[in-house]
Amino acid sequence: MSLVRKWTAVIMGLALTVSLLGCESREEEPMQLEVSGEEAVQNEAPEAEALEEVSEIGETFQEETKQAGTEGENILIAYFTLGRNADYPDDVDASTSASLVADENGLAGTTEYVARLIQSRTGGELYSIETAEPYSADFDAVVDQNHAEQDTGALPELAGSGLDLSQYDTVFIGYPIWAGNAPRPVFTFLSAYDWSEKTIIPFCTHDGYGAGGSYGVIEEAAEGELAVLDGLAIGASEAPASEDTVAEWLQNLGLEQIGAAGEAAKEGDTQIVVTIGELVLEGMLYDTPLADEIRQNFPLTVVMSGYGGREYYGGVDFTPANAEGGQLNFENGDITYCSQNQTMAIFYAQTDRPDLTMEVIPIGKITSDLTVFEGLADRVEVTFALAE
Repeated sequence: MSLVRKWTAVIMGLALTVSLLGCESREEEPMQLEVSGEEAVQNEAPEAEALEEVSEIGETFQEETKQAGTEGENILIAYFTLGRNADYPDDVDASTSASLVADENGLAGTTEYVARLIQSRTGGELYSIETAEPYSADFDAVVDQNHAEQDTGALPELAGSGLDLSQYDTVFIGYPIWAGNAPRPVFTFLSAYDWSEKTIIPFCTHDGYGAGGSYGVIEEAAEGELAVLDGLAIGASEAPASEDTVAEWLQNLGLEQIGAAGEAAKEGDTQIVVTIGELVLEGMLYDTPLADEIRQNFPLTVVMSGYGGREYYGGVDFTPANAEGGQLNFENGDITYCSQNQTMAIFYAQTDRPDLTMEVIPIGKITSDLTVFEGLADRVEVTFALAE
């Protein structure tokens, strides 16, 4: 099995109060829609056990990679989600069906949401498996169609994509559990490519019954001399809060930190170190006018306060000239600047309030383990400096 390629490299008195509290979020219930497993079989590899089992595999995987003389390989994150394969109206009542998640990109199926979490940690490329003919927007009709497809072993035609699988060595394959197995379009995807010398890592979302026997069926369907690592099964209702679970799984596989480092290596980005007391974290500063302007103040020490279980923020004593634009969302690890209250922030965890009320501008990212922020004091000194 080839393991020689680079890892590619994943938010008026009241207003015044908020300006002193960091970039406050507005509460929003997660929305869900994807068909999951009313008829799914009991999970054969519960999530906690899977995390323990992949640890040993991850150590072997890392050792083989090291022996091959490479820091990583190209990663694809392929996923099937009903949210991208049915013609839902814009005003769909997602709460009646079970599995759309609302994030900064709008509504996404839970499987797609987990795929994005994997992408943010590994730097892999996302690929949506889509059928030539969409599924019905009616839940019961989809259930009936899936049963018919499973009974006949159908391979629904996929929309053309031009995907060149040869450039990837590791492929995550994600799907919702439908009647105890992966949806049939996943098997169409598997049958379309040569999986020799590939590493496949399955992941799925479900309605309480786990992965069923889908991992073994995936391995059988992907013919060739390949490796299939233990996957991860996440309950659809747990997907919006699954980032830590995904991160631990990827760390056990030896993928998470390599992916972050790959992201840091983009052309023009600058490696930095972030010091908090005795902690020294690695990070990068983007190649943007705002980031470059802030870099001129390095080494920069900012007194930061923890807020909302998701960020540390603090004011700076200069006003950048290039602070235009911004966004009302964040990714874990983001280093941001907020012109409305002249603060820098480090975001380390998604919460049930992911949307911000003041725009932030990402200027960089922490690439070290973010769990260290969970144990910090409420008020800390954070120093940003260029890496030597």
